[in-house]
Amino acid sequence: MDAVRTRSQIKLKSALGGSQQLRSEKIDQKFTEDEKKTIGELKQLYLETIKLDVDLQRDIYNMEKSYESRHNEIYDKRKKILDEFRKQNHGDSTANENVPNFWVKVLKLSYTEFISKKDEAILSYLSDIRSKLYNDPVVKFSIEFHFDKNEYFSNSILTKTYYLNCLPDPEDPLSYDGAEIYKCEGCTIDWTNPKEGDKIEQSSFFDFFSPPILPESTEDPHYCDINAILQNDFELGFYLKERVVPKAVIFFTGEIADCQSSDDSESETEESDEDSEVEEEEESSNGTDK
Repeated sequence: MDAVRTRSQIKLKSALGGSQQLRSEKIDQKFTEDEKKTIGELKQLYLETIKLDVDLQRDIYNMEKSYESRHNEIYDKRKKILDEFRKQNHGDSTANENVPNFWVKVLKLSYTEFISKKDEAILSYLSDIRSKLYNDPVVKFSIEFHFDKNEYFSNSILTKTYYLNCLPDPEDPLSYDGAEIYKCEGCTIDWTNPKEGDKIEQSSFFDFFSPPILPESTEDPHYCDINAILQNDFELGFYLKERVVPKAVIFFTGEIADCQSSDDSESETEESDEDSEVEEEEESSNGTDK
């Protein structure tokens, strides 16, 4: 995935960097008393900029929330257009190529993880994707996947929620570097056939709704692996919110594509092989003529 372009950069909470005490000890060893006094005054000014950044971040979220209803009015119109097209052209489309499969193609051209054929069959019932921002009592956002009635599960909406920390650590305020996503929550999929979930391939789009839990201890042998998975998950959630939901139509048309589907890759490979064979035949023919 390309670097996510965001209104404000949101990061995964990091356990790295060391404690403020250790950093202070290193400073004590490097500078004179007069220098340390000057540095202390400069850090106080830096703390003031951090406070301004926190206020700015809060204002940005409040402004974004104030525009949410207006965005939803537009997305309601988008959904109505797609729903009407699907009703008028029901049964008259080629899978994963035409408007009735709008969201399947959008996801295949934007989602970085593998979407299997089984996933595609289920996602053909996906009718909308929305994001929702919450500012009180905690800052968080959710990604909602709306489904038409289908044979696979009874949920009408599958939700993934991301929680943000927008405040500095009281014990180490100087380490503040903007808002951090510190956890996410999926949802329970109520499969019509309880064994249906077991039939889904090991790597599935629907794993998105069952994120792993990060161990509390960084010494846990699984900590690094799970931390890496969550890093990717957090980036994906923010990417869906900021890029995929508003830009869905130009993902669908292929005018932008941050991630090519496996079908497209295979097609491009086949075309490349065919072009190479034609070139070889032409070169061979030219050589014979000589």
